[in-house]
Amino acid sequence: MPELPEVETIRTFLSPLIIGKQIRRARVTSKRVVEEACRDDISRSLAGKRIRTFQRRGKYLVLGGENFSLLFHLGMSGRLIFMPHATPVVPHTHLVISFSDGSQLHFQDPRAFGRIKLYPFAPGSPRRIPELARLGWDPLEDGITPLSLWQCLQRRKSTIKQSLLDQHLISGIGNIYASEILFRAGIHPLQPSHRLSKARVKRLCQALGETLDEAIRRGGTTILSFRDPEGRRGGFQDHLQVYGRNGQPCPRCRTLIGKEIIAGRSTYFCPRCQRRKRDSTSSASLTGDRVGELGKRLHDFG
Repeated sequence: MPELPEVETIRTFLSPLIIGKQIRRARVTSKRVVEEACRDDISRSLAGKRIRTFQRRGKYLVLGGENFSLLFHLGMSGRLIFMPHATPVVPHTHLVISFSDGSQLHFQDPRAFGRIKLYPFAPGSPRRIPELARLGWDPLEDGITPLSLWQCLQRRKSTIKQSLLDQHLISGIGNIYASEILFRAGIHPLQPSHRLSKARVKRLCQALGETLDEAIRRGGTTILSFRDPEGRRGGFQDHLQVYGRNGQPCPRCRTLIGKEIIAGRSTYFCPRCQRRKRDSTSSASLTGDRVGELGKRLHDFG
């Protein structure tokens, strides 16, 4: 499933191509992905409207204009593809938006786990859209402080891997980046969330920012099907340090990478670099440098 870096790659690429364009026609070409209650409304409500915004929250994208918000979730294999000219509809295309200049935006999803839903108001605050209102912090849009995260983790008995995957806590992180973030932070994925010290949560925030920042710069990760709107593979899969590398040497210490199934998800880690510890919640240094483009958004304690 595309995670935050892949979805942000799509948003960044498409924004200059579609913002400001006027919609001539919107056509639902398959009933499997578009919400049943809004299939007719999409065609009727979008014609003649101009796109004003294209936003991302977690793993969701929102195409917005006057009196409409079109919500996209890519599911496992969804793709938004910009066509400079009118193009015949290919199999697995669920929505075609045609613009007044002749260009088009196609939503394709072979596995049909994606979702498209129309709301009759401009995007404005994400809280107006129920799917977005349920999400937790967005690492790119919100200021996640180590202190705030530590306080939330104190109330959680689940493993830190499960906490990172909880979209109600931090939105946009999936299985790939959870493993990579924990490796960079030196934290075992089975470590109970409430037992992490302030110092380790601070390292976790730093690793989160650095990992997502690098993944976005490299155009996301392609394991199976992800492609950007031009059909290009991401580049971060060539720089994964633990994910999918069980049985291979750790890039730091050469210990063989391990694999655990946590809450039904494959999890990769280095048994030596990420040893389980019984952390206390004693006070730690509450200052530190900000790191990376996203790290700049992760404020110091205090």
